[in-house]
Amino acid sequence: MELICHELVEPDSSFRPVRAFRDAVLIRDSRVCQNLLSSERPSIKPGTEPTDEQRYVRPILTGWMLQVCEDQKCEEEVFPLAVHYLDRYMSQNAVRRCRLQLLGCVCMFLASKLRESVPLSAAKLCVYTDHAVTLPEILQWEVLLVSRLDWDLAAVLPSDFLEPLLQTLPLSAEDTASVRRHMLSYIALSSTELKFSVFPPSAVACSCLTAAVIRLDVLKNEFGPDGLLQLLRDVLNADMVSLRSCFSSLEETIDQVLPSPPELLRSPVQVQDLTL
Repeated sequence: MELICHELVEPDSSFRPVRAFRDAVLIRDSRVCQNLLSSERPSIKPGTEPTDEQRYVRPILTGWMLQVCEDQKCEEEVFPLAVHYLDRYMSQNAVRRCRLQLLGCVCMFLASKLRESVPLSAAKLCVYTDHAVTLPEILQWEVLLVSRLDWDLAAVLPSDFLEPLLQTLPLSAEDTASVRRHMLSYIALSSTELKFSVFPPSAVACSCLTAAVIRLDVLKNEFGPDGLLQLLRDVLNADMVSLRSCFSSLEETIDQVLPSPPELLRSPVQVQDLTL
């Protein structure tokens, strides 16, 4: 029996853990997608009326959370999972605006424990709030959050469908890497917009992948948007109406915010805006 280690550790990685090699067997096994589809759910039930905090303060809060996750070089899944917790909690519980930044810290703290090799430090999160949030508050609200979410924390994310969907397309290794990067950026973008919280993660994943392929033109117009959505729909057996609606919303959002990409991910966020 031979044990092979596929992980590559960079000399200057400062002992940061690296991801394991992608298992092609798991990626190509249709049972993986079926299990994901049976477990997925939107962050907010369709038809749920959003609160004022979700409409007006959520964009500021999620923008700040994205900045923190990027600054800490978190795994790509940490931010979307943290926003998933945020939306579920806010759709079921009233939150005072002065507590929203605390809630955002706790969501990132929990998400990093599930999706990060080295979780975010609660003390470091306090620093990002300029100590407006204290360590005891984070630890206290961590217990509150998991209890309100019924300890149901292992949520399915759009990025979980990334590899199974990518392997269905005739892409080169270089094009696959480029599409993967763009798709993950679009998933992060969709997490900052409340309207995507009502779509299942599979619909968001298909929409982000379609947008990435079309905008990069890696298939040389072999498929149009509708053709790509149909191809991906066949893989996941998803609802085509939902896919078209989600893709249309994503295209509209990308056109609005991506003419100046740095401003999207690094726009200045005033902490006092979260404590109004």
